[in-house]
Amino acid sequence: MYKQILERLLRGILVGIILVLSYFTLKLSINYIFPFIVAFFLAAILNPFVTSIEAKWRIPRSLATLIVISTIFLICTGLLILIITEVIQGTTYLLERMPIYFTSLLEFVESILEDHIFPFYQSITSYFQSLDPSHQATIQENIEKFVTNLADNGTNFLQSSLLQIPEIVGFIPGLLTIFIVVWLATFMIINDWNNLTKKLINLLPKKILYFFIDFQQGVKKAFSGYLKAQLILILITAILILLGLMLLKVQHALTIALFAALVDLLPLVGTGIIFIPWILFTFITGNYSFSIAICVLYMIVIITRQVIEPKILATSIGINPLISLIILFITIQVWGIIGVIAAPFILIIAYVLFQSGIFLKLFHFIKG
Repeated sequence: MYKQILERLLRGILVGIILVLSYFTLKLSINYIFPFIVAFFLAAILNPFVTSIEAKWRIPRSLATLIVISTIFLICTGLLILIITEVIQGTTYLLERMPIYFTSLLEFVESILEDHIFPFYQSITSYFQSLDPSHQATIQENIEKFVTNLADNGTNFLQSSLLQIPEIVGFIPGLLTIFIVVWLATFMIINDWNNLTKKLINLLPKKILYFFIDFQQGVKKAFSGYLKAQLILILITAILILLGLMLLKVQHALTIALFAALVDLLPLVGTGIIFIPWILFTFITGNYSFSIAICVLYMIVIITRQVIEPKILATSIGINPLISLIILFITIQVWGIIGVIAAPFILIIAYVLFQSGIFLKLFHFIKG
């Protein structure tokens, strides 16, 4: 009895050590291998299309691979050019209207100064002059300290911001290098897919090989479902914003809707990066009715997305919304903002591993 318990305990410790070592190995090497992981996933998704073109058109596999990758690159480039063109047109319109907005803002600030700030300053000044000289000196000293601290903090913030500019600029070549490496690796993996799979078949045991095949198919299915869900959510967001802006008779509504749909992919901020400054600006400039209108539109977009997102993700991927929420919470607690980006991928991998029965197999291994 004790021997059986000891064997289970040792097997459990062995599994735990392997998992911990795998985690730290992945953590230390992820910065170096993630372009090839992305390339592998892209190759797994694109390989069926390459194989189909190779068979139907009877052309070399390298040419079929080049056609598929070039087509996707051209489509992405075309969409990017379309979006940039729309954004430039919208920005040009905004720059033309900027003097009017700036004049309205100055008039609003002037009215605030005349109606509230100056009377308040005069009352404070009269009260200050009625105090004892010692109290006046103390108050003046505290104000000077506050202003000095504020200036120091502002200077430090500006200096740190300026020092980050070279880092941001320096990040661009690295990003371009990663982009090139990903596409080159994708091309090589797809082009040599048959040889790689044959080598894996000969190298790996059948059980591990079947697991990898099931895992690949599961990831492909779940990842495509996730992309489908995100496209549906972005489309719904864009349609809601476009219809709302058209009802409000906002010019360049399509440009704003497209840009809002793009930033909707950003974690946490989403469309708020557009609507919140817009709402504040229209409120400050005194356009209260329009400010309330776009605020209502923003709330409709947020509520609609929060209501339908768990359902769409659950339908597209097959994951319970509660499990999605739990994994999202854990990843945020562990990795912070990066956890929001990583959560969908961890969710997909965890779901595929669960569907493959790996956790049940580990349990049976520990149990003996």
